[in-house]
Amino acid sequence: MPSTETLISAEDMMQGGVIDFQDNDEPALVNPTATAYQFYITDLESRLGAYAPGLAEQLMGLGRSYREQGLLDEAVTVFKRAVHVSRINNGLNDAAQIPVLEQLIETLIASGEYEAADERQYYLYRLQRRLYTSGDPELTAAMMRRARWEQQAYALSVGEESFNRLLTMWQLYSNVVNTIAQTQGGASMQLLEPLNGMVETQYLIAAYDGEAGTSIQFGDAGSGDPDVARFNLIQVNNYQQGQAVLNVIRDVLQANEGEASSQSTEALIDLGDWMLWHGNDRAATAVYREAWAELSLKSDAEGLLNHHFGSPQLVPTLSGAHRDLEPPRVLQGYAELSYAVNTRGRVYDLELVSNQPGEATPDAEPNILMRRLQRKLFRPRYENGEPADTVNITKRYAY
Repeated sequence: MPSTETLISAEDMMQGGVIDFQDNDEPALVNPTATAYQFYITDLESRLGAYAPGLAEQLMGLGRSYREQGLLDEAVTVFKRAVHVSRINNGLNDAAQIPVLEQLIETLIASGEYEAADERQYYLYRLQRRLYTSGDPELTAAMMRRARWEQQAYALSVGEESFNRLLTMWQLYSNVVNTIAQTQGGASMQLLEPLNGMVETQYLIAAYDGEAGTSIQFGDAGSGDPDVARFNLIQVNNYQQGQAVLNVIRDVLQANEGEASSQSTEALIDLGDWMLWHGNDRAATAVYREAWAELSLKSDAEGLLNHHFGSPQLVPTLSGAHRDLEPPRVLQGYAELSYAVNTRGRVYDLELVSNQPGEATPDAEPNILMRRLQRKLFRPRYENGEPADTVNITKRYAY
């Protein structure tokens, strides 16, 4: 028969001081919060067993405490146990395990265990698809979470064929846009995040040049693989789709902020960047001129014009798409480069000013860096509404 003794809460334990645990399995670094959770968990287990009601919540609190202390391995272990206890107590398809899974995934990512995080993300999304129906806010949030993870996993080269991740991202962001439009209307500001996700995905799709070491040939309309065929179709329509989404973003901003809003002009500049990035220089220049004219009418025109057009800007500027030269995973040295950007956003007069190599840096590394920069595109500097060359740009790059 269970004891009727009053349970001691974590808050009571924190007020009463630190309990010195002698269990060798406990990490050496603890704080009052973690110690209180440990005491409460031990008390629950001793009286009500290994799957005591409320145990999963206490384990989740302990896991968060460990993570805050930087004890990521210990936190992962505790969160895994919390998921297991939650499933035993509530069933495999119960929503109670969702917050525990989310905590576990965040900790796995922080630990660099991306493959394990990817598996848990997949399981979490399947669970949410079983629990919620189309139109439920919880399912919309789940699709956004999964899409953001796919984008992060793609950047980290985690797991499966990366073109499949791009397909998943595009489909998820599209589904979220359709759901929000149906439930909140086509002018909802909630559309902006998934719409921007769609644009970022289209940039990544446009830049995609195939899997390393695979025989898949993209652009082959007769491919027998349905995923490859679907990816081909998205690539073929890439320019038109990205342009259409950017126009929708501008429409949403104008409907909510007004046609003269700075945000809608920034969306117009993003459209110009998209055109420039795809080699449509004439259309991009026309859009930039239109944006210049709109910004010129603002009360803070000088600052806005200088921010957007005062110096060459690498495109795309969207945070989720590749833009700057990616930082090296292992720092080998620094190279100071000098270059110019013409009115079409192309780099010229590129020179190596100085080089500070590490002890084992190959001589070719600065040259590789320069070739990468040479291929980049910039939104050109504008003067009085017209594109202008920019010379004598000097920047220090890590490689």
